[in-house]
Amino acid sequence: MKKIFFIIGTFFVVNVFAQQEPLFTQYYVNDMFINPAISGSKSYNPLTLQTRQQWLGFEGAPLSTNISYHGTLNHNGRSAMGGYFMFDKATPALQANLHLNYAYHVPLNYNDVKLSFGLGAKLMYHNIEFNRDDIPPGFDPAFSTKSYDKTLADASSGTYVYGKEFYVGFSISNMFQSSFNNEITGSPYSNSEYRNYYGMGAYKFNVINNDWELEPSFLIRKIQYQKGLIDITTRIIFLENNWAGLAFRNNGTAIFSFGFAANNMHISYSYDHSFSDEITQYSYGTHELGISFRIGALSSQRHTGFWGY
Repeated sequence: MKKIFFIIGTFFVVNVFAQQEPLFTQYYVNDMFINPAISGSKSYNPLTLQTRQQWLGFEGAPLSTNISYHGTLNHNGRSAMGGYFMFDKATPALQANLHLNYAYHVPLNYNDVKLSFGLGAKLMYHNIEFNRDDIPPGFDPAFSTKSYDKTLADASSGTYVYGKEFYVGFSISNMFQSSFNNEITGSPYSNSEYRNYYGMGAYKFNVINNDWELEPSFLIRKIQYQKGLIDITTRIIFLENNWAGLAFRNNGTAIFSFGFAANNMHISYSYDHSFSDEITQYSYGTHELGISFRIGALSSQRHTGFWGY
């Protein structure tokens, strides 16, 4: 019964809201995933792997994984490129994205503040596949095809202002609102890749000498025709690379996270617990793991970037 409930609910999300981009709690670990203008904004080139298991213990629950890399192309740090590959499985739907970004950074000559503009090109693969036992009895046009595949292309853009103590950015994905599966439903409206809008910002405060810092941050996600999601996060940071944080999402989700460094590798973990989701009573929460590697950048001696983790 739980499986049937989940499949019907997932298909409703896919069909009505067109398989939108997966949510990752640790946006501060892999922020280039959200905004192409962030490409090359660090003093190093980050190689990051994130995986997120939503509703652990629930059969067919969403599993999302991405791997990303970005860095500058020259010594002055002006031009940068990046990209990521993302895989998202939520029975009966599957999505895989390949995203390439370009960013250009402009020094504002004020307290080492820079302004960046970014563009991204995205190739998306969608698949919906039902087992025969999972298809409801009777005829329904939405379930008339057992398997469906489609490859789409779209684009994203963003701006980003950053310095050593702060950042603020805005970005848009699915700018062209590519169509997903109109052939199945016959509706020109219910299967578009609706635009996703992101706003983000953070500021670091020194609280005890230069060893401890307090970093409040926010991320706003808004999908066209849907209510926005807002993450408010506060992290306590020790010696720049070790931290623990608490967050609250406006859909009734509380989040605990931590991260630590070992040489040039950084490991982070977060746990999401929803107080308003009916599926929560059948699962063991949502878990997210991140592993990042710092790789030397061409502009590492000159480039000013917000603290990377």
